[in-house]
Amino acid sequence: MRLYLDTADRVAAEQLLATGLFAGVTTNPTILRRASQSVTDIADIYRWAIDAGAREVFFQAWGEDTATLVKRGYELRGLGEQVVVKLVASRAGAAACAALAADRVPTLLTAIYNPAQAVVAAAAGAVYIAPYLGKLEDVGRDAVGDVIAMQEVLAATGSSTKILLASIRDVGSVVELARRGVDCFTMGPAVAEQFFTDELTAQAEQVFEDAIRETPA
Repeated sequence: MRLYLDTADRVAAEQLLATGLFAGVTTNPTILRRASQSVTDIADIYRWAIDAGAREVFFQAWGEDTATLVKRGYELRGLGEQVVVKLVASRAGAAACAALAADRVPTLLTAIYNPAQAVVAAAAGAVYIAPYLGKLEDVGRDAVGDVIAMQEVLAATGSSTKILLASIRDVGSVVELARRGVDCFTMGPAVAEQFFTDELTAQAEQVFEDAIRETPA
């Protein structure tokens, strides 16, 4: 099981990475903008994420053609061995993924919305695919069913490509798809905090601490 933080917010990420429970940080241009960052800040994000304990840091290549995406992919990978290059699952992105993967650059195909795209990602040699669960739900698709179909395709064909589920809005979705064999998830810090907010657990913790204080030394 690997959990990731889908954020470029340094304070939130560092606090959660400090728990040792999260394997790394995933970003894309929208996430960078949300944190008032840009592609010019990528090198700095990589440094602080690694210093905070991230074992993988995901950055998305940008450009409208395969050659540009490949070039940017190599530049991103040049930041360090923990970089995974993200590419949109377009024709150009899938072709760039295949070129980078052939040179052993770890890749993720993102914005995956149907099981056929999982087939292409596996053929391209992507290490990960990132289906957007919440966005699938927003357009009325059978989001869980589509992700399960992707998982079944990858498992049935013996592919080493793994699902890294994105656009997660609650930890219940993590549990539901973990039961179906998905074992990599990326989520915003607010969702990640839900793992630690069960009311009964908080009550039990307080009871145990009260018992310690009330026990004679």
